[in-house]
Amino acid sequence: MQDSFEFKVEILSRQSHFSGLAHVTIVFKVFITNRVIGRISRDVNRPFERIGLLMGTLQDSSLWVNDIVPGGTEVSEVSCSFPPDLLARVASDIIEGRIDGRIVGWYHSHPGHGLFLSQVDVQTHMQFCQFSPYAVSLVADPKSEEFGIWIFENGAGVVQLPSSLIHII
Repeated sequence: MQDSFEFKVEILSRQSHFSGLAHVTIVFKVFITNRVIGRISRDVNRPFERIGLLMGTLQDSSLWVNDIVPGGTEVSEVSCSFPPDLLARVASDIIEGRIDGRIVGWYHSHPGHGLFLSQVDVQTHMQFCQFSPYAVSLVADPKSEEFGIWIFENGAGVVQLPSSLIHII
């Protein structure tokens, strides 16, 4: 098994999940560093699902993802969860200034199952939207070496962000 691989952005369809939230979210650009892509690819390159947090900042109506916090646990081959004690430590580290930026979303893998958000994934995404309308969900499939990003779009629900708005820098 290789240590890491290059992800390519794949837009399969404009998958939408309506949630009925009243707040307005605009479509925005997402910038992700090569370092983050490499770290995610190494973390998810396993035969079971992985999860982690995306760290970054909002600048000029664009989201900049510049780090991750791997979750380090799996529940089963097709399910994962972020340990509550690790989430509490991350929150504390942000408050104390030990982590730069803030939580801007989450990532997880669907090894060999493709790019999509399950109903549980949509619910998780909407929990992140309570804190910021710029929250993103990144799904990676290490077998196909692809990833996609989802956002909440007012009137449409949770939709996959077009690849033209995703910039790897």
